[in-house]
Amino acid sequence: MNGDRILNFAVTVVLAASLLGLVYTPYDPSAQSFRETAFAGSSMRHWVGVDGLGRDYASRLWRGAGNTVSMAGSALGISFLTAVALLAAAERLGRGVNRLIEGAIGVWVAVPVLFIGLVLLVFMQPSAVTLVLAAALGTVPLAYRQLRILWLEQRHAQYVQASEALGARGRQLFIVTLWPNLRPDVVALGKLIFAICVLELSGLAFLGLIGDPDFPELGAILRQNQAYLFRNPLLVVWPGVILCGLLTLVHMSKGSEGNR
Repeated sequence: MNGDRILNFAVTVVLAASLLGLVYTPYDPSAQSFRETAFAGSSMRHWVGVDGLGRDYASRLWRGAGNTVSMAGSALGISFLTAVALLAAAERLGRGVNRLIEGAIGVWVAVPVLFIGLVLLVFMQPSAVTLVLAAALGTVPLAYRQLRILWLEQRHAQYVQASEALGARGRQLFIVTLWPNLRPDVVALGKLIFAICVLELSGLAFLGLIGDPDFPELGAILRQNQAYLFRNPLLVVWPGVILCGLLTLVHMSKGSEGNR
């Protein structure tokens, strides 16, 4: 249990530190203020050096991590809200609607996020918002199916029937009886979908679908510095290390949550 708490605390600290990059960085991550020292290595002034355009690389990575985390969190929220709305419709609107939703989810799950992103680009401008919507819509089938399994397992459990026999109904039944048992699995599912959104968003940004070629996001930063791979490999290594570290930490904490 202590190990689980340490992992969850570590995830919280890392995500909070990443989001801090949205409001504070040592230097302006877009300002080309150090062109005379482009490609310089790490120093006391520039922790991980200067990129090819003379920008403090630590500031860009910090802002990029903040953008990646905030975009993935937004995609997770949209995905969960959509899945819950579909689940509520399937539960309340009858067997016909349930079959229709199940059929749509069966087709939807086969549609790759990249295709969804390309379809959205027909109607929207390339931007971070477009990528968030693509990642969110791409993960709705997974969120819906897993939430439905969890709901059906708990909704018909004997302890729920006992609570109903004692008079628990509606919100009281959900908050007092169902949610405490659903919460660990829902949190673990949220961490899984968050990790998937991080991967999908960074992948789409790396492909250039984010629009602004200078937008500081980890996948986009990786693409921006791809041309400097042989001149200064660390400019490519650092975004990958941060992405891998973030995903590894989330995965480890997801596993500990699921084992509770």
